[in-house]
Amino acid sequence: MLLRVAVLLAMLAGSAAADTLDGKVVEDHSNNPLASVELRVYRVGVRQLAADLETDATGRFTAPGLPAGDYRIEASKPNYIGATVRLRGVSSGLLIRLVRCGVISGQVVDAASQPVRGAAVYAMPKPADGGPLRAFAPGQGNYVQVNDRGQYRLHDLPPGEYAVAVSYGASTSMFGSSGGATVRAGLGSGVQFYPTNARPQFFTISGGEEYRNTDFAIIPNTLYSVSGKMELAGERLNRVGGVVVRTQYWLALTTEDQPALAAAVTETKLDGSFQFDGIAPGSYNLTASGPIGGYGGKGILGVEPFFGRTRVSVGGANVEGVSISAQKGRSHSFILKSAVSQLPEGACPATAHFTLTALEDWATRLDREAEVNFKKEQTVDHIAPARFQVVLSRLGESCYQPAPAILDFSAALNDAPVAVLVAPAGSLHGKLTGTAKPAGFAVALVSTDSTGVAQPVQVAFPDADGRFVFGSLRPGAYRLTAQPAGEASKARWVSERARMIEIQIAAGAPTDMELPAPPINQNQ
Repeated sequence: MLLRVAVLLAMLAGSAAADTLDGKVVEDHSNNPLASVELRVYRVGVRQLAADLETDATGRFTAPGLPAGDYRIEASKPNYIGATVRLRGVSSGLLIRLVRCGVISGQVVDAASQPVRGAAVYAMPKPADGGPLRAFAPGQGNYVQVNDRGQYRLHDLPPGEYAVAVSYGASTSMFGSSGGATVRAGLGSGVQFYPTNARPQFFTISGGEEYRNTDFAIIPNTLYSVSGKMELAGERLNRVGGVVVRTQYWLALTTEDQPALAAAVTETKLDGSFQFDGIAPGSYNLTASGPIGGYGGKGILGVEPFFGRTRVSVGGANVEGVSISAQKGRSHSFILKSAVSQLPEGACPATAHFTLTALEDWATRLDREAEVNFKKEQTVDHIAPARFQVVLSRLGESCYQPAPAILDFSAALNDAPVAVLVAPAGSLHGKLTGTAKPAGFAVALVSTDSTGVAQPVQVAFPDADGRFVFGSLRPGAYRLTAQPAGEASKARWVSERARMIEIQIAAGAPTDMELPAPPINQNQ
C-alpha cells in the first residue's frame, strides 16, 4: 500500500512561467534516477488531468504545452512514499526526491535451528510518548507470517524507529486465519522481541535502509498450562439435540508491559472449560470475549458480545481452576469539542468519524465506530473492558485531532461524556538565515508520526528573502532541516534524526522560527 505524502514545493517568487514542465525524479538516499514513477499533473481548479506521465530510464519527465497557472503533481512508485508537488507556475528543471521505505528481514528458528512454522513477525513503531509498543494495522508489509524455512521480510516501512517482535504457537495470527492452532510440544506459545523482551532493539528508518539477518531463536524456559472455566452473567443457553451447550468464546493471555500482542490464545469447549498449554512463567492478563461468529484476521464477535478479564500468575506449577466471568460490554457517550478557545468558522466539519481502537490484543475485533458531532452526545455500546485509543477521521484538510486520547474502560469512568478534541491546522512561517542565497536551499519538514496519520514529508524552497511557509499542518511534533537544492544537489531531504531540528507545531496559529542554513559541501 502506498503511503500518501504531501510535498509542497514553492517555486521562486517572480519566476517566469513556461509552457513545458520537465524535471527529474531521484531516490532520496542514493540519488539514483527512478524509472517508471507515475506523475499525474493537475491544473489547480480543474478536475481533468493536464498530463499523465511516467519517468524514463533516466528518471526524467516532460509535459510540453501546458498553459500558465498553478499545478499539482502527484508522484507515486511502489515501496516509496508518494509525493504531491505544488507549483506556482509551470517550471523547468524540477527535482523531486522520493523516500524509499525500509526493510527488515530474518529467520525464526527453535533451539535446534529448525524453522518455527506459523510464526508471525511484526514491526512495532516506537511510540512518541514512551508507552507500550503497538503493531501497525495488518496489510501494509509491516506484518508477515514466516515461510516454510522460517524466513520473513517486513517492508514498506516509512521513516521512524521500529522494534521487531515474533508471535508463535497458539497466536492471534493463527486463530485469526484458521480458527484454531496447535501448540508444538517443547516450544509453547509466546511473544519475543528482538533481541530480548527486556531490551528490544529499535531499527531506525530514514529512507532506504535494509536490515538483514534479524534472526530469532525461540528457546523457552519451563512451560506450564493454565486451565479453568468461563462463567457468563445472564447467559442464554442453546439447546442442540436435547443437550444444553454454550456458545464459543476466545480467550487470550497478554502481559501488562506489552499488551499489543497476545502471548497465547485458546477457545472454550462446549461446557465452558478452557486450557492454555505451553505458557512461560510470568504475570498475565486473561481476557475472554464472544460469542464468536467467525474469523478474519481476528475473531468476529456476535451482535451482543460479552467480555471478561482477570489476572493470572504462572510459575512453579500448572495453574488450574481459574474462573473468569463475562458481562455485557459497557456503554459510553462522546462529543466533539474544540481544543482552542475559539474555533474559526469552517475550520472543522460539523461531524467526524470516530473509532475506538483497542490497544490490547484479545484475539477478537474490539474496535467500535460511530459518527460524532459538536451538538449532541453519541452513545457507543458494547465496549470491552480494555484500553482504547480514540481516533478521528474524515476531518478534512484544515482540521486535526491534536493528540491521541487514551481511555481505560477496564477502570472506573465517570458517566460524563468524553470530549474528543479537534483543532484547526497549524502552520510554520520560517526564515532561512546565514546565507546570501537562500533560494539555493530546500527546507524539509518531517512528521514524527510513524503511523502514517500525519504527512511524513513536506518540502519548500525559500524565496529571495529566505522566507518559507508550510500550511495545513497537523498540530504536533516535527523535524526540520535545510539542504542544498537543484538537480546537481546530492543532499537528502530526509536524514538521521540527529541532523534535524525538532519543532512543535501549535494548533490554529502560525509557528515562527529562524532556521540556520548548513555550510555548503561541494560534494553535495
